[in-house]
Amino acid sequence: MAGNTFRQGFQAYTQWRIQLVRVINEYRVWLESQELLTPDLNLRIGNSVSCLETDRLSVAVVAEVSRGKTELINAIFFADYGKRLLPSAAGRTTMCPTELLWDSDLNQAYVQLLPIETREQNETVTELKKKKYQHLWVKHLIDIAVPDQVEATLREIIQTKQVSVADAVKLDLYQGELHHGLVSSNNMVEIPQWRHAIVSFPHPLLQQGLVIL
Repeated sequence: MAGNTFRQGFQAYTQWRIQLVRVINEYRVWLESQELLTPDLNLRIGNSVSCLETDRLSVAVVAEVSRGKTELINAIFFADYGKRLLPSAAGRTTMCPTELLWDSDLNQAYVQLLPIETREQNETVTELKKKKYQHLWVKHLIDIAVPDQVEATLREIIQTKQVSVADAVKLDLYQGELHHGLVSSNNMVEIPQWRHAIVSFPHPLLQQGLVIL
């Protein structure tokens, strides 16, 4: 029920955006017919239309552990597969922020993962999304016609690794007073393998410009 309400609300927003673009274009035609359309005004109108056409609505799904975040997203975006494709697991080691969107530029379904080691760099995740840093990401294509392959690829998001306490501290993923109970007998700590994940998937809502974080 919640999924249907969400879909209806976003589709209404999309229709509003489409109608607004049409009205602005009609206004531009009217201005031109009245010889009132200056080059500067035409540019401003064009920029407004471009922003509306490429606009994305970002929705952050935030809650405490085991409160149904992943279940909600699975219900909205992957219900047609009849299985929970987006993985979830308990514990701090699965804390990899994930963006669910549709990459209309590449027109590809994929999972793109940023290694946890990039936390040592000065660049933010936003900066590391730029083209010049693409070599740092690990990319897996998704075959949406094969549910098992989709599920296996998405499970990469929750992969973890064992590192020394010193390395965990260096990555700012270990503080003795908070995480001392997480150290194993061989002085190792389990941490997320990935710093950030981007999932490009051709769901109609995502193709309309919705982004889920």
